[in-house]
Amino acid sequence: MTESPLLLQELLRKTAGGDATAFALLYKHTAGKLFGVAIRIAGRGEIAEDALQECFIAVWQRAADYDPIRGAAMSWLIAILRNCIIDRLRRRGVRPEGHAAPEEALRRLAAPDSAEHGAELRALRACLDELEEQPRRAVLLAYLYGLTREELATQLAVPLGTVKSWIRRSLGRLRRCLES
Repeated sequence: MTESPLLLQELLRKTAGGDATAFALLYKHTAGKLFGVAIRIAGRGEIAEDALQECFIAVWQRAADYDPIRGAAMSWLIAILRNCIIDRLRRRGVRPEGHAAPEEALRRLAAPDSAEHGAELRALRACLDELEEQPRRAVLLAYLYGLTREELATQLAVPLGTVKSWIRRSLGRLRRCLES
C-alpha cells in the first residue's frame, strides 16, 4: 500500500492523541514496508517480526515525539525499527559478522517499494560514496548494526579518538551533501 507523507504525519499526530483508529491505519499503511526493512537489516524472520511488534508498541507510546520538521514520518518509523532490531541483536549476542557487509546491507535497503524512499536512499548512497573507505565503513557499522564507538575501534583496529572523529566529520559531510 502506498503511503503519503502527509497522511503518515496526520496519522502519527492522531496516534499521539490516543486515536486507536489512526494507529490501526498507520499500521496498515506502513507495516509491510517496515517488515521488509526489518528483514533486510535483521537477516532473520523471527527477529524482524519481534522487532516490528516492539516498534509499533514504541510508536504508540512515543508518537508525540515525532516532529515533521526533523524528517519524514517513514524515516522516523524506520529509525525506531532499526533501534528495536539492534537491541534484539545485542540481546542475542549477534554481531555484524553474521550479516552481509554493511555496504551490501545498504545496497539491499536501496531497493525499496516506493520511489520516494528509493530516491532518498540513492541520495544517501551517493553521499556515502563521497566518504573515504574507513570512515564510511565506521558510519555504516555504527548506524546499520549499532556498534558502539569502542566496538568500532576494536573491529577497525584504530584508536577510539579516530573513530569518534571519523563519525563526527562523516555525519557533518553527509548532512551537507544531503542538504545540497
